[in-house]
Amino acid sequence: MSIGFETVLYKLNSRTRWLIIVLAFFVIAALDFSTPPEYILAYLYTLPILVSLSFLKPRIAKVLMILAIFSTLLNVLFPQNVLQIPSVVINRLVAVFSFLVSAFFMLQYIHHQEQVNEQETLLATERNLAQLREDFMATLTHDLKTPMLGEQKTLQHLLDGTLGAMSPEQKDVLAALSRNKQRQLDLVNNLLSIYRHDHLGVKLQMSLVDLDELIADMLTEVQALANERRITLEYACRRTPPKVKGESLQLKRVIANILHNALNYTPSGGFIRVNLFEQTHQLLVEVADNGPGLAEEDLENVFHRFYRAEGTRDIVGTGLGLYLSRQLIQAHRGRIWAENVPDGGCKFSFTLPIQGEAA
Repeated sequence: MSIGFETVLYKLNSRTRWLIIVLAFFVIAALDFSTPPEYILAYLYTLPILVSLSFLKPRIAKVLMILAIFSTLLNVLFPQNVLQIPSVVINRLVAVFSFLVSAFFMLQYIHHQEQVNEQETLLATERNLAQLREDFMATLTHDLKTPMLGEQKTLQHLLDGTLGAMSPEQKDVLAALSRNKQRQLDLVNNLLSIYRHDHLGVKLQMSLVDLDELIADMLTEVQALANERRITLEYACRRTPPKVKGESLQLKRVIANILHNALNYTPSGGFIRVNLFEQTHQLLVEVADNGPGLAEEDLENVFHRFYRAEGTRDIVGTGLGLYLSRQLIQAHRGRIWAENVPDGGCKFSFTLPIQGEAA
């Protein structure tokens, strides 16, 4: 019955609900004053007060509470004076005390409700801002990608001689420009991939992948950049490992992200060692460098979106490559982590289930 009454009130506008509650309050007051003082109907005031608290502004409930206390005490003197009857006076005071206790809990409830509403508003605002930021980032990176692809294509035509012969010095300059442009494209592609993965989930086109061949190809691609920075690349794979089940393009992006991360933090004259091991039911890939390493608190946080470790702010990057790599490795049912090397440097490792276990 109470639920039905509240449902009816919900369908009414605010002014109509206010009139009904005030009318109910005065009906209860009329009944209380028209009956003998020994019969205390003042407790019924709590009904319109609680209803007003549920449907109207809290200040109206406070006003009704004050009126209820005043009316309960007034009934001791009007319409007849019953101060000489202790039991009636005590009962009225008990009713007033119950109103005061109700008022205390009512104020606590109002305060709590206001805090909840503030938190909900804040969370909604943060969600909207996050959505706007991600939509802006997706639109911006999409619009940047097209002209960058055109620039990269033009550089390739210049390098392969399609637009005329060039001197070796000019080719070296254009090759460096082409590598920089490719890194910019990789950053844009990472942003677009993260946006899609966060909203649609990681979708893979699975096939059998030769991880040994994939790593060798990526090392060949970054060899020129390593030579430019005088960094030695080493690769070890003790025997031909079994294939893994995954998407070749996405696994190549993981290896590329980890290698470029190592190249960024390895000092000139340093080295990067890549190892591929076969373990029970899985393959393990390790990429170790002799750079400065990471603080303990950075070892896990480094895989968070936009995270940059202290002391690395001057290195070009977005803090998205490793975040994307973790997304892709987890989608392949693997695991990725970072650890410091005892002799100095950092090692990034990831595992992938071999073909027979991936299913």
